[in-house]
Amino acid sequence: MTTVATTFSVFINAQPETVFAYVTDLTKHGEWSGGRLIVEAVTSGPAGVGSQYRSRGDLPGQKERPNELRVTQYQAPTRFSFVAQDPSFGGVTHDFTFKPQNNGTLMERTVTVHMNPFAAFRNFIFPLVGKPQMDKALAALKAKMEGR
Repeated sequence: MTTVATTFSVFINAQPETVFAYVTDLTKHGEWSGGRLIVEAVTSGPAGVGSQYRSRGDLPGQKERPNELRVTQYQAPTRFSFVAQDPSFGGVTHDFTFKPQNNGTLMERTVTVHMNPFAAFRNFIFPLVGKPQMDKALAALKAKMEGR
């Protein structure tokens, strides 16, 4: 298997606890994801390690793409991770870190995909294609958190 990891970051003028609480509510990811996304909780209660969700979203050329999500790390207010079981790529890890910076928060999101070498070669342009979409999503998150 080949591992492809890409990290994106954004500075948000809000406290880490506030940003963490919002980002860890996966049902709100559709509010800032940069595309059509619906996330529903499968397990009840607040998010924590082992919490499960289902998502449906659109990717270029694919409508209603399903994913099964499971929270793998929950360390308030510094780190949050979940794995999305994607029908094409298998497990896709989304790892968020939240660091205090200049009276706000530096949030980093690392997306890690494990795929066979042929798929990795075929999808080597993901960072080029995915970056504008992720930049749009993080800009929407920043605007939402800063009340704009």
